[in-house]
Amino acid sequence: MEPPKGFLLPVKVGSFKVSVYEARLDYLLVQPEGYSDVFPFRGPLRISQKPWTSYCQWHNGPLEEADDPTKRLYCPAPAEGFCSKHRRTDRAIYTLCLDSRSPEALEACKTIDKKVQGEYVVYMVDFGGDRPKVGTTRRFRLLERIAEQPHVTATVLMVTDSLYKARRAEMALSKEGVGVESWRHKWVLGLDLYFSATRLTEFAERASKVLGEQWSGEILTVTADVPHKPMLAEAELLVGKSFRVIGAWGGHLILEGDRGPLALKYSQLMHRDSLLVEGDELGLK
Repeated sequence: MEPPKGFLLPVKVGSFKVSVYEARLDYLLVQPEGYSDVFPFRGPLRISQKPWTSYCQWHNGPLEEADDPTKRLYCPAPAEGFCSKHRRTDRAIYTLCLDSRSPEALEACKTIDKKVQGEYVVYMVDFGGDRPKVGTTRRFRLLERIAEQPHVTATVLMVTDSLYKARRAEMALSKEGVGVESWRHKWVLGLDLYFSATRLTEFAERASKVLGEQWSGEILTVTADVPHKPMLAEAELLVGKSFRVIGAWGGHLILEGDRGPLALKYSQLMHRDSLLVEGDELGLK
């Protein structure tokens, strides 16, 4: 999915001003078996029969700036996560930093700080749970990261040039009960903005006291031109059927089938031989 295309408009929601952005899905990136390259794909797709093989994740390109998605390389070696050859790449180390709370993960954050000059944000998203979700990402990727998560509203809590400091701040907010670091995915597109902005403001103000940072008060949301209430689906129940991809939002692909729109989690398909695509549709001989 390409990142949201920028600011649309400020929306007045009661006493709040919410900046609205829109995400757009232009194509999928498909990695044919045996290839490291990926290819843009816009056609219909079918889900292959299990069992699926998992493959090594994306490992090339700089961390400090946005890349061209069509030039990414995905190692064709079977692996859960990163293969042994790419386990010490910058992207693998960055992923370890953000995906775990272990001492090894915090050391990985320090390693990235030594190797990469980057800017990071600690953000908060309200998704209707008891507490909002907090996270860390590279600053230039903020809108894209928020678009990948089911949310009603979001905000930035802190900006820093240290990934280690950002990760520690995120963990501190979780420890103090101000936010959670992970949650069960929900479909919340279209829920009440005012109620969400009120909740987010309350938690963001509490977070600012924990972090010793002045909160800007800026609230945003990332929307998409997709049905607000698609049917949530499981990939294994859709094997062999043909679907047209009509959008993406909140960590889900939105598919149009013969029974209406479906929402399928990215994580059910990514890094696996889970799709059936004809080679000539990708321009392969």
